[in-house]
Amino acid sequence: MVDFDLTYDHQTDVLYVTTKLTGASFITHGDDGIVWSHQIEDGQLVSMTVVDFMSHWQGDLAALTGKLHEQLFMPCPTGPVSVEAVAN
Repeated sequence: MVDFDLTYDHQTDVLYVTTKLTGASFITHGDDGIVWSHQIEDGQLVSMTVVDFMSHWQGDLAALTGKLHEQLFMPCPTGPVSVEAVAN
């Protein structure tokens, strides 16, 4: 299981998801407002930044949780935490 931290900035409506992984990484920008950072060496997720978290995802947190679990290479039902916890 991958350990990660969730931080939500209420003023800017940005959710930050960071893992404990370090090292050189590359960034991709999704059309859905998510910025992904992956290790160059093995492609593992380093971080995820969700712009407009509440305004864009509040009605579909299950889909956002699924995207995170997919990037962490783990099945959704066994994930360590749901982004719904941050929204409350």
